This record gives sequence, C-alpha cells and structure tokens, in this order.
Amino acid sequence: MSYPPPGQYPPPGGYPEQPGGYPQQPGQQYWQEPQKGKGLAITALVLGIIALLFCWTVIGGILFGVLAAIFGLIALLSKKAGGTGLAITGLILGIIGLIIAVIIGVVAWGFLEETGFTDFTDCVNKANGDQTKIEQCESDFQRRVEDKFSITLTPEPTP
Repeated sequence: MSYPPPGQYPPPGGYPEQPGGYPQQPGQQYWQEPQKGKGLAITALVLGIIALLFCWTVIGGILFGVLAAIFGLIALLSKKAGGTGLAITGLILGIIGLIIAVIIGVVAWGFLEETGFTDFTDCVNKANGDQTKIEQCESDFQRRVEDKFSITLTPEPTP
C-alpha cells in the first residue's frame, strides 16, 4: 500500500506534522537546523592532528598538543557541545603529539649535552664576535664530536 492511497489527496487527517510544528506540503522539504556545538571538538581534532604531524619539531608538538588537549577538555566538559567522539579523538591525538615531542626534546637535549654543544655555544658567546676565537671554538667542537663518535666530519683530502 502506498502512502497516501491513490485518489486520496490530502490523506485522511492531513499530512503528518514535521519537526518544527509545520505540516509538510506535497513535494516540499522541511528545513532542519544544523547541530551546534561541534566547533570546539573539531578544533581539538584538527589541533591534535597538527600536533602529531609536527611533533618532531618539538615546539610544534608541544604547542599544538597542549592546545588540542585544552580544546578537547573544554568540548568534553561543555554541556552544549556535541561531537564527543571528535573531542576525545582530538584530546588523545594532542596528548600523544605532546608526549612524542617531549621525548624527542629530551633525547635531543641529551645528545647536544653529550656532544658538548653547550660548551660550544658558551665559547662562541665569550668570543664576542672575534672571528679567530669563533673558528677555534668550531674546530674544538668538531674535534670533540669526531673523537666522541669516531667519525670524520670533514673528509681528508685525497692525494
């Protein structure tokens, strides 16, 4: 049986009432208001993705990771906000990006400390722009890295 039965326009009792209180006319679509409140959740998700993409830059991972976590928590705690799944995903991605960035930062700092990079920067700062002292700092740093890792940074000239 089709609705309404053939030959019965309008159907008995009229057309059913649509959301919003207005009866739908034949061939007419009713307008539905879009869901509100997903903006914070979408923002958290986008920032979480950016945090993961730029976690290797350390600053990008930390900055975007913290922002994603903040927006994700606000979206989760907001009574009006929709998109709970988006907010949780953004929060998790932001935290993962933040953790990876911190780990990379700690490893890089340890490597720089191990190679004597802080000594090099101190030496360059004490040189006060004197080019011969800066070149001496560079050669000392290069020698230290070569000795530490048993590598040669500048190739030996071939005869």
